[in-house]
Amino acid sequence: MSGRVVIVTGASSGIGEATARAFAAAGDRVVLTARRAERLQQLAEALPGSLPVPADLARSEDISRIVAQTLHIFGRIDVLVNNAGRGGYDWLERLGEEDIRQEIALNLLAPILLTRSVLPTMQGQGRGVIINVGSAAGRIGAPTLSIYNTTKFGLDGFSEALRREVGPQGIRVCVLYPGGVAGTEFGRAGKRVDLGVTTPAWLRLRVDQVAAAIISLADRPRPRVVMPWVYHAAIAANTLLPSAVDRVMAPAVRRARAATGREPGARA
Repeated sequence: MSGRVVIVTGASSGIGEATARAFAAAGDRVVLTARRAERLQQLAEALPGSLPVPADLARSEDISRIVAQTLHIFGRIDVLVNNAGRGGYDWLERLGEEDIRQEIALNLLAPILLTRSVLPTMQGQGRGVIINVGSAAGRIGAPTLSIYNTTKFGLDGFSEALRREVGPQGIRVCVLYPGGVAGTEFGRAGKRVDLGVTTPAWLRLRVDQVAAAIISLADRPRPRVVMPWVYHAAIAANTLLPSAVDRVMAPAVRRARAATGREPGARA
């Protein structure tokens, strides 16, 4: 389908940029939002008919402005892609309170508030699609990702409840759960703990693959899509055999704790 009005958050790089390009290529009108105004403007120049709206999603007034400008220019909102997010790797006790608050604000509170802002328009239209870009980390908790896991688990619960709340009004709510994705900025800032566990190259997704999955959800909404397929097995194991997963993860945690001098009883 083409001709839709689509809001994409985190559009200045990575999954968001690839998604914006994919929607534009499909003939949709894309509202580009992120904090980096210069990069948004450069992208908008490459996507005729798009609307750049620089914004900080941690600010309620910016969220309102995104919706207001979209309606002023296009008069409708057909698809919302909540993609913007941040994350790093560290032990909980080493995280600053402000870092925790900022991560929760961007990854969880912002999608909730932006979704709340677009709902009246979609309800008036009698249709709309909300796509929340979650993560396999929204179904499997991992050491050093406690706050990121919290936000993605929360996004999953929010999406499920909202899907049942607004589905009867013709609004579809979808969640995408990608595993590791190359070409994003996740974990680049402040990454301090290495568990020695990485996503195998054959499992690592590209941003264009994730973008294609988002387009597919906009065209044919489904409640949940996990990618790549092998993560279905990992999620099932984590759900059915949590103690076994704990035991598998424990050696890597002990090694990383010792390496950072944070193993209980170890000297710094």
